[in-house]
Amino acid sequence: MKVLPSAQVTVWRVIENKIACRVNLGRRGFGIESDLCCLCRRSEETTNHLFCECRVAWLICNLCYDWLGIRSVDCMDPGSHFEHFKILDAPISVNLIMGNLWIALVSEIWRHKNNYLFKGGVVDHTEVFSLTQIKVWSWISSKISSANFSFSDWCVEPLVCMHSI
Repeated sequence: MKVLPSAQVTVWRVIENKIACRVNLGRRGFGIESDLCCLCRRSEETTNHLFCECRVAWLICNLCYDWLGIRSVDCMDPGSHFEHFKILDAPISVNLIMGNLWIALVSEIWRHKNNYLFKGGVVDHTEVFSLTQIKVWSWISSKISSANFSFSDWCVEPLVCMHSI
């Protein structure tokens, strides 16, 4: 299943630690007022912090884990976080969707952070999670002809929907 190229590029940058987080920008010589994470204001904004350690990202991921019925897992880096979005003994199609869910989650966290930083938005973990659900459902429903479930079904029983494809 193909995802939006912008989401692919964002995830590639996250995995390669090439994302324009505050610490990376500071290393590149950009004048950054503070290297604190703009979402939680508790730690340096590194790639690992922003996607694995930040309290806001943690809340978003926990909403996703609860929705999927998966136990929350601490991750050390974005690559290991991606690995947690695989289900053992699940069909390949289910794990492809899980991978796309992770891509949507990471790209929505990044988009939300930038909206907050550059457009004066509000930090809202439930909004990010909801937008992730919408994004993945729209990818599935537009790319997979056998996906004949409604958005409400997707929101209530995502694993049943994934297994139905």
